[in-house]
Amino acid sequence: MINPMDLSGKRYIVTGASSGLGRQVCVTLSQLGANVTAIARREDRLKETLSLMEKGEHDYYFYDLSEVDGIESFVNSAVSKNGKYDGAVHCAGIGTLMPVAMSKYSFMKEIMDINFFSFVEMARVLSKKKNSNDEASFVAVSSAASEFTDKCKLGYTSSKGALDSAVKAMAVELGASRKMRFNTVNPGWIRTEMYNMIVEQTGAEHAEKTLSTHVLGITEPVEVANTIAFLLSSMSSKITGQNIFVDSGWTINSNND
Repeated sequence: MINPMDLSGKRYIVTGASSGLGRQVCVTLSQLGANVTAIARREDRLKETLSLMEKGEHDYYFYDLSEVDGIESFVNSAVSKNGKYDGAVHCAGIGTLMPVAMSKYSFMKEIMDINFFSFVEMARVLSKKKNSNDEASFVAVSSAASEFTDKCKLGYTSSKGALDSAVKAMAVELGASRKMRFNTVNPGWIRTEMYNMIVEQTGAEHAEKTLSTHVLGITEPVEVANTIAFLLSSMSSKITGQNIFVDSGWTINSNND
């Protein structure tokens, strides 16, 4: 039987691989036959991620993506070890809430470095012909918050909105020359550690109100990972420059209020 989402022989970088959605993406891609280079800041948790994956030519690097200037060296090292890649998935991100009055440059820079600039830099370097195969696919995890935001989300919403715009520009420029594809997935609330953090910060009452707008209920990490795998596979060969909402109907339901 043909599996149209088969990723056997493909190799991808996955950031934020130590927990939550990033960990699930690594597991899902390995189940589809892909080889994964997992990236995160904690080696112990990266090893745990690899222990959950199907066997393959996987490896990991512990790296702090806020050090944007060092990403080129890291990518070159990975390519030297493993050969050319077939794309990347950027799951790393922080969602710290901060009111506008307290959103100083230092805070905004931190959140933009990890959520946005690290993806742009990785895509810039990895998309070079010496580092990746033609028709490579890149997916960044954005958020439904880029469409429907809330108080204290200036930094988070700005960083995710920047991702939504960046993939469009990359898709136009690199699609024409090398048939590369760039997309975002935009989840609503996912049952991860970040979800638990937001509930703690905003309170159970606010969380219940927000979840009530998710008409299909809270999203599980594997459901988003499946969409990401689809965007990496040949099944989505003509989908590029898109922001794919996997939000259980949150944005459309909220906009009807």
